[in-house]
Amino acid sequence: MAFVLLALLLVILCRQAFGGFRVLPITELAYQVDGVRDTRLFVIVAESADYLVVRGSEVHRRGGAYQRIAVRNVLSRTEPANAISILLRDGRELVGRGDDAAIRALPETRSLRIDDGGTAFDIAGRDIVEVLAPNRLGVVARWRVSLGRIAAFLSGSGMAMHTDSLFPALIGTVVLVILMSIIVMPLGVLVAVWLNEHSGTGLVVRLLRSAVANLAGIPAVVYGLFGLALFVHTLGSGIDRLLFADALPRATFGTGGLLWSAVTLALLTLPVVIIATEEGLSRVPRRLYLGALALGATRSEALWRVVLPVARPALLTGFVLAVARAAGEVAPLMLVGVVKYAPSLPIDGEFPYLHPARQFMHLGYTVYDRAMAGSDPIRSPGQAYAAALLLVIVVIGLNLTAILVRNRLRERGRRLSS
Repeated sequence: MAFVLLALLLVILCRQAFGGFRVLPITELAYQVDGVRDTRLFVIVAESADYLVVRGSEVHRRGGAYQRIAVRNVLSRTEPANAISILLRDGRELVGRGDDAAIRALPETRSLRIDDGGTAFDIAGRDIVEVLAPNRLGVVARWRVSLGRIAAFLSGSGMAMHTDSLFPALIGTVVLVILMSIIVMPLGVLVAVWLNEHSGTGLVVRLLRSAVANLAGIPAVVYGLFGLALFVHTLGSGIDRLLFADALPRATFGTGGLLWSAVTLALLTLPVVIIATEEGLSRVPRRLYLGALALGATRSEALWRVVLPVARPALLTGFVLAVARAAGEVAPLMLVGVVKYAPSLPIDGEFPYLHPARQFMHLGYTVYDRAMAGSDPIRSPGQAYAAALLLVIVVIGLNLTAILVRNRLRERGRRLSS
């Protein structure tokens, strides 16, 4: 059942995401409004029995050329073969008539005047990233162009500008999850070992277990506020006053960034790791621990060389659960480091290579931003579905890797137990 639901989710996301990158034909509409006749080139993005939703040339801004035309006002509609679509570097799309091959050969320093039938405007060759004659494309060619647009949207190269691609958000998400895992796993395992091996059953331990269980149910946004107050405003500001006083009032660690986001997510997922690890430790046969002690091992050696290796599948189960929750959380990150657009990646080739103070982009926030606050009401939802699809694929990939490793370790643990 779970596999069917997952497959259905992926199919829906793929279908909706592809819809946002389809190559649509350009239609020449002759219509009249209040008795005035006009003829313009449009891309019809939706239509019903009463209205057409069309997009003309986006002269001023992307997403600013949509309009609705009543079907009863349409006098004629044709798809001229010489209609062209010009995609600019800033994401705007122009429609007009012309020689697509000549426009592709336009030098970067030359400008060109385009007339879409009602408006004339100049464009520079260096701003053009794609020229198409969609009415002359066949089905296969349209699919190829659509897939190319998706690839450019994912990689941030070629046809999409940097701010309009998912690549920075993908890097930010993966780096955040890895850094969060490095922080939470040792801490969670140490607490679980202490609870299982050394704490006993006193009142303090019972209170601690109750606190861990309650922390697992606290809303994520509360963790975000906690991280903002403790890490950003208190700890980060203190670090700035101590180590970066020369840069003040410009904040270095006293503002949201990768490190504070990772620590906040580590606290959010810490109860999950503790509970899963303690459950695994409790299932390790006690005779293994006692046998190691009987052979002369110290308590620490018996714990680290016998008990923990057998319990590694449980540790990886906690890792899987922590990654799944951390990768999908958005609310706390919006308070402690994630931004809509980050000029630099949190990891690059410049020393120290990982930059924990930098703000970063995240796939979950990108989904929210494109779905709820996108500048283009037609194309932004498709990009939101593409970001959601990529986020699901990242989570599935990380989980599958951990599950495969866990299964191998589980077999080793069974052989050792027997």
